Amino acid sequence: MIEERVEPALSSGAITRDDLIGIIREAEEHGNKHVRLFHFGADYLDDLRGVMTLEAVSAWAKDKGFPSPGEYVFSAYPTNPVVTEVRVGDGEDAYALVVKIARTEYRRKRGVLTVVDGQEVYLAPRVPFRAVDVLKIHQNGLVEVRLNPRTEPPISYSGTANSVLSQVKGLVEVDLIGELSLSTAKNSFSDLRKEREVFENFELYETQHKNDRGDRIQSSSQVEQGGILTSSVMTKVIRQFTVDDPEAYCEKVRVSYNYGKAKRINAILSEDTNEIIFTAGLSREEYDEVLGAIVKVNSEK
Repeated sequence: MIEERVEPALSSGAITRDDLIGIIREAEEHGNKHVRLFHFGADYLDDLRGVMTLEAVSAWAKDKGFPSPGEYVFSAYPTNPVVTEVRVGDGEDAYALVVKIARTEYRRKRGVLTVVDGQEVYLAPRVPFRAVDVLKIHQNGLVEVRLNPRTEPPISYSGTANSVLSQVKGLVEVDLIGELSLSTAKNSFSDLRKEREVFENFELYETQHKNDRGDRIQSSSQVEQGGILTSSVMTKVIRQFTVDDPEAYCEKVRVSYNYGKAKRINAILSEDTNEIIFTAGLSREEYDEVLGAIVKVNSEK
């Protein structure tokens, strides 16, 4: 990829350095992520806007030894996690702060039948890949921590998210960042009332309900079958579990967002309070639209 495609294209001028950085951003920052959502309280927003300026961020990045806004560190397989980019402005949000961290993870390739000491065994080579975590702080107080899926233990998305948040110490008051609960969105998606506005854009394929006694009920349906809401049996069972039980709530959902006329974007709102999992790569526009739609549902009363 690098020797046969990227370097010749750069040398010939077919693409510029900025083009390449844009391609990298599009490919590795959106989708296929465990997204943890946080937020600042309303009383901190004025202070937040005051520090998310190019001048303030530049001074902070220099003090931390991070790249200055506008710089990009090309580090494919870093020995230790490294901040490769700090920028002010992202997509349509000209004042958002983005901090990107690259690290080296490993995955197993498909096993190859190999003879070892006279015996045939399957060996799965362990190969490195570049993993990227992204921290984005919006001026409205929303904070995204987009984590590349972990492949090897120890796996703690909560701990890793806190580690990523700690990167902006000295610029913002990290101690004022709280988890953004997605319980409203989960309950809205599983509410079973088709007339709700939410169902104009989302389809429901999996739910997990729980009550305070520890009882659980799981329901799922395939896309080809039209989702849970098309099944009178499944909706009846869910109602029986939830409607007459004031302690019952939705713990997890898998939904599909209708992006345009042809594409569906799958999202899992997991058992964790503030986590959305996107299982496929997305463009910036796709990611921003579906995340914004979920946050909007979560804010509706």
